[in-house]
Amino acid sequence: MSPFCWGNTDQMYSIIRALKSVGLVTLVFLPLMGMAAVSGSGQDPAVPESDVPGSPKSSDQLAREMSNPLAAFAGLSYRAEYRRYQGSVPGADDQDNLIHMFQTVIPFAQNNGKGFVFRFGIPVNTDQSIYHSDRAYPEWRIRQQDPTLNGEGEWELTHGHSDDITFDLVYGGVNETGLILQYGLTGILSTSSDTSNSKQQLILGPIMNIGKMARWGEYGALFSHVFDVDEKTGKNTPDTSETTIRAYFGYGLGNGWQIVSNPVISYDWQADSGNKLALPLGGGVAKTTRIGKMPLRLAAELYNYVESTDRFGPEWLFTFTINPVAWNKYTRK
Repeated sequence: MSPFCWGNTDQMYSIIRALKSVGLVTLVFLPLMGMAAVSGSGQDPAVPESDVPGSPKSSDQLAREMSNPLAAFAGLSYRAEYRRYQGSVPGADDQDNLIHMFQTVIPFAQNNGKGFVFRFGIPVNTDQSIYHSDRAYPEWRIRQQDPTLNGEGEWELTHGHSDDITFDLVYGGVNETGLILQYGLTGILSTSSDTSNSKQQLILGPIMNIGKMARWGEYGALFSHVFDVDEKTGKNTPDTSETTIRAYFGYGLGNGWQIVSNPVISYDWQADSGNKLALPLGGGVAKTTRIGKMPLRLAAELYNYVESTDRFGPEWLFTFTINPVAWNKYTRK
């Protein structure tokens, strides 16, 4: 992988451009972090904490439970993902992109701590890099086919488009010992408004969430393996077979603050040698508080890819998340 160089003018310019593009979100995010920092326990004084059934859970309790990516908290979250890329394809080191992810979680009836949770996400790309030679080569195709074998090409940006919708439907929950066990179906729907970067396939597979809730926090991993089950006629897209592990870790510092780490490890079984594994390491901080009765979780994280695909893949990833939660029975004792 090419080292990240802060002295590279083009890289610095692209970072500044990306930061400007999320200026509106930053203006929202920073004041909320400030409100969280001065809120003390993170709980609205008008909503006193008690052990009475139906009373609000403390900010620390909510923070610990919300470390689970499939926790039964209804809400709509926003996450910004900014990536810097590297690779052997000419110009790969100059590429970056920003994705806005809007994700909804809908829990169904829960009994004895178990039930169904449905989650779906709508990604929106700002500027996504596509390499063009004999055809369009988005990131997933570059892993499977070397675009430089078909002559000289160039990078082009696909501007502002919605990407393929992702979803999870799982059953399970947390037992009395704190063990987290959920299993079900995950998938990707062919809904991209720009077909030059979409696989145009219906992609499905099993998903399993195994973790542990401890007094100090929570940890676990979300395992999934997806493959293509249907393809739009005439697309002739290479097969999909990909394994993903999302590890999650949250260590409570008190007053709703946490040290968190949520790396997403992926392995593309259809990719060429040296282009299969993506392994990031890193983490960040999160704060859980309340605005009125509404719980709100804010998080900022930074990851470096210690292993990335040779031709074209991420080198750095910065994310920040705003996750408001609907006031319902899962936010109360």
